[in-house]
Amino acid sequence: MPVSLHIHDGIAEVALARPPLNVLDTDTLRQLNAALGQLERRDIRVILICSQLPNVFSAGVDIGDHAAERLDGMLAEVRENARLLLKLRAVTIAAIHGSTLGGGAELAMLCDLVIAADDAVLALPEISLAAFPPVAAGLLPERLPWTTAMRLLVGESIDATRAERLGVVSAVVERSRLLDAARERATQLAAHSAVALRALVSATRIERGPATLRRIDAAISTYQAQVGPARDAKEGIDAFLEKRPPAWSHR
Repeated sequence: MPVSLHIHDGIAEVALARPPLNVLDTDTLRQLNAALGQLERRDIRVILICSQLPNVFSAGVDIGDHAAERLDGMLAEVRENARLLLKLRAVTIAAIHGSTLGGGAELAMLCDLVIAADDAVLALPEISLAAFPPVAAGLLPERLPWTTAMRLLVGESIDATRAERLGVVSAVVERSRLLDAARERATQLAAHSAVALRALVSATRIERGPATLRRIDAAISTYQAQVGPARDAKEGIDAFLEKRPPAWSHR
């Protein structure tokens, strides 16, 4: 199974396991959303999202699912993932390591806390494929200075140390300690009053969540209207799959 769910002591651990790179195809996104959808329960206080693969958190959304005939279904699952992570009543933690790219980086950045291994590299490379990351486009301008957000949105990669300095991740730990550190943090949080944790999550998301989702919806609408039908969108996919330089239009 590409997504597993384990619940214990008020903590839900959601793990990605789709070798070799945890590529998030539409079916994997659907399974991830189904797992998250089970966690709107009063006994769940913390949700930890991690990877079971040794060298990667996630290489992002499947390039093939950006094709015109599959695009709407993929974007619907991306949007549902954002909606769930912006409305769940538990504190959310992402534990990332290795390549954390595109939709994988967006998944992590939707969480309340991001704990990164010292080998983590985050990037949003979609622009190189004649696309852009709609969740990040809606999320990052809220969280980062505009020029910093734009540097990430146009594809600049950052390592874990720089990501912590920018506030993209909450903490950096040695790779060998990542899961232990994330589980320790989850356990610490789960030991707090469930009433207080739920109240805190509600208070911090009551305005932020709906406003962020509106921006994500606007970005998705722009993507569907301007990028999806464009010749360059197909050329970006074809060039990537054929391992050749793209030939962009000049319009």
